[in-house]
Amino acid sequence: MGMFFNNFFIVLPLFLIIAFGYFCAAIGLLPKTCAGALSKFSFTVTIPTLLFRTMADIAHLPPPNWLIAVAFFGSCFIVFAIGTVIGRIFLHLNGEGQTIFGMAGVFSNNVQLGIPITIALLGKEAMPSIAVIFSLNGFLMWTLATVAIEIARNKSPSFRKTLIDGLLATIKNPIVVGIILGTLWGFTTLDLPAPVSKSVDLLANSAAPVALFAVGAGLSNYKITSNLNFTAWITALKLGLQPLVVFFLCHLLGLNFHEMQAACLLSCLPVGVNVYIMAQEFNVMQEGAANALLVTTALTSVTLPLTLGFFGLL
Repeated sequence: MGMFFNNFFIVLPLFLIIAFGYFCAAIGLLPKTCAGALSKFSFTVTIPTLLFRTMADIAHLPPPNWLIAVAFFGSCFIVFAIGTVIGRIFLHLNGEGQTIFGMAGVFSNNVQLGIPITIALLGKEAMPSIAVIFSLNGFLMWTLATVAIEIARNKSPSFRKTLIDGLLATIKNPIVVGIILGTLWGFTTLDLPAPVSKSVDLLANSAAPVALFAVGAGLSNYKITSNLNFTAWITALKLGLQPLVVFFLCHLLGLNFHEMQAACLLSCLPVGVNVYIMAQEFNVMQEGAANALLVTTALTSVTLPLTLGFFGLL
């Protein structure tokens, strides 16, 4: 219990920033458009800069083990399949609803929450491992969702077009660009010019608070509705089942302690905003996705240190 409280108080300041962002937006201190602008700034500027700075030091960091991606995304496919079955049998969702429900059980807020929490709990040494997951996450998850939705709509999805579109989107993703550029610069073993290095440091150091504040401000746009049954099932899948499956796969694949820490930490994160974007894109389950986003984010401050502590990973 002492270990739980120790780690709870490590992550608590991060969630207090989220709460402060929510409060500022909820009382009208910030305009509604501010959350989206801050999120965009975080996603396209500060977090890629942080990843660039971290990966530029790659020569002094442990090499990533690509099996971590097998463990993490293996859990995504397993829990997604289970989620679609639950959505069909217990919630009586159609094919499109089952897809969004399944995605809500596996698509984490890896960037805006994952990076600050990983650095706070595990240190920058974990970044190469989670960079592997960041690089593949958007491509694999959006491809899976798109193909599943097209099948549900009785269409014949073009796997070739879907893969090409997904790869192009991944290459242009600012997070991936930051990882790649930082890695390439790290292999040169050169130091950045002092003024450039200082600018990079200023932007990188702002990444965590800006991202967390943006998450809170963005959550103020969502309200708890009547889809509580949907939300309860998603919470059980996302914060309960997926961490268990990842933990099992990590053991099965023989990952070391630090790799297991990184993979399990990311699996313990709440539903990502991309699930709500998917629900809007495909015009299904928008209220349920918004509920799951809000509730799982609020609960993660407690469930994340509790789950990792239970696994003996903290």
